[in-house]
Amino acid sequence: MPNMPKLLLSTLLVVMLLPVSGAAQAASPAGSAVAPSGAQAAEHPAFHPFQMPKLDPLLNTQPPVTDDWLTFSHDPQRTGWNNGETTLSPSNASNLKLLWSTQLPLTPSPFAAQTLTAPVVVADVQTADGAKTVAYTISGDSTLYAIDADTGKILWQKAFPDANAPVHDANWMCTDTEQATPVIDKEKGVIYFTTNDGDLRAASLADGSPKLTPTVIEPPYVRSWSLNLVDDVVYTSMGRGCGGEAVHSMVSGNVVAADVHDPDHITVNHVYTGASRPAGPWNRGGPVLGPEGVYVQTADGRYDPASGFFAESVVAIRLGGQGIDDSFTPSNWRYMNAHDLDLGAGSPILFVFHGQALIATGAKESIEYLLDANELGGFDHNTPLYASPKLGNDPDMLEQYGIWGGAATWQNANGDRYIYVPMWNAPSKNAPAFSHTNGDVSQGSIMAFQVIENDDKFSLQPAWISGVNQAPDSPAVANGVVFAVGSGEQTMQNPGHKIIRDRYAAAKLRNTPVGHQILYAFDAETGKQLFSSQDSLTSWDHFSQPVIAHGKVFVVSYDGHVSAFGLK
Repeated sequence: MPNMPKLLLSTLLVVMLLPVSGAAQAASPAGSAVAPSGAQAAEHPAFHPFQMPKLDPLLNTQPPVTDDWLTFSHDPQRTGWNNGETTLSPSNASNLKLLWSTQLPLTPSPFAAQTLTAPVVVADVQTADGAKTVAYTISGDSTLYAIDADTGKILWQKAFPDANAPVHDANWMCTDTEQATPVIDKEKGVIYFTTNDGDLRAASLADGSPKLTPTVIEPPYVRSWSLNLVDDVVYTSMGRGCGGEAVHSMVSGNVVAADVHDPDHITVNHVYTGASRPAGPWNRGGPVLGPEGVYVQTADGRYDPASGFFAESVVAIRLGGQGIDDSFTPSNWRYMNAHDLDLGAGSPILFVFHGQALIATGAKESIEYLLDANELGGFDHNTPLYASPKLGNDPDMLEQYGIWGGAATWQNANGDRYIYVPMWNAPSKNAPAFSHTNGDVSQGSIMAFQVIENDDKFSLQPAWISGVNQAPDSPAVANGVVFAVGSGEQTMQNPGHKIIRDRYAAAKLRNTPVGHQILYAFDAETGKQLFSSQDSLTSWDHFSQPVIAHGKVFVVSYDGHVSAFGLK
């Protein structure tokens, strides 16, 4: 039903995708919805398809200006741009030094490549020792850490072990570990996070004391993704079919909206993008805020919107989890499915350029798209505003190549808008020529593009490409400097194109790095390398990003270190 009018399709999907009540659960794809216990069922208002209010096309598009880093990629729009940072600049980035590196008291999982979430950082936390800038991260065993951002001292830690054993044996894809980056509400002095038992929790920034009645919002041991916070509603997403319970052993991909206005009575909605493992949203940035609600990016699988299946898609979920509003699916989704080039490996970002809300995203296939955030794929849901030439992954591999993670974006004082794309392995032979090429780009790179509008048509103009040592994570940018981490991780999954059936052998391959982390700083307009950490970092990381806040750059590693770079 690809040409179904958007309004009619949205109306149908609201009815299909309400998962909280028993009746709605039965209506979800393949009858696989999981209603979280302990959460109050939301009462959905009547839907009037011909009385929908006209939305502001720039609603929820302006990130707050702050030097705090309160959520994954800095802000609810996931721009990766710390727009409040003034200490670090192109003129002094070459003077960066490793200020401290703290080993947290943990043991990495033999199955999980990610030991710690990307940090979140906030200033003016009123602790027993006075006001401090504090970095927070949560480990795979569901321990929340608060670390003094100036000294690296652990201020406090709170463990939330799950007494129940997982229903599935862990493997490298379903690791039975926590991985969702928390989100901070600075005004309330609260950090929200999820734990392996499926609970949403909240803790005081100052001392870790509980600030919310723990509420189940997801089955245990799922792979949930970075939390977002919009008007006292916490959002997360889950994909990969991991975790579950005896009665629901395969968790369907969905987006969670948990209303935390009343911290003692949490209301939870789920919106499903598919059934079982396929079509689940697993973009590492989690839900992204914009004018149509929150946006997620899904894995391969079945594409049948009339039946509630949205594989290989960017999907807009109405705020509050009130159903699906819109979607974009590349027209070659069948080819992407056949070659496991799913969009879920990437992660969208949202920004405004020339008065229009845009989404930039790409994934394994290495095509970067610009989408209208108010009309994701046009009338047919398959038409982007712009699709780049192939930028990488000439072999069309499901591993080792392509765009993994989200881009970052920045605008200079002249109004020139750039996006910065992480590329694994070498550029495509058909990639466009860049104005500046810096260093060896054969193992990985950051590609920079300037956003252009001519005659109401948008495009990406190649600006520069700069090499990193191996498999760059999602980049970040502040005050004219792009920061990127070459992760050093092993990106091969299936040696010789053969699946390793033994879960221990497969995990050992994935968790044996090919190098170590290197933090880079590049000039945001030319790509000139301003700094490299060289051998300062000795471990590696997976699905993380550098975090810029209050004159420092923070990174985490597989071996449980949190490290901070800054100016001495």
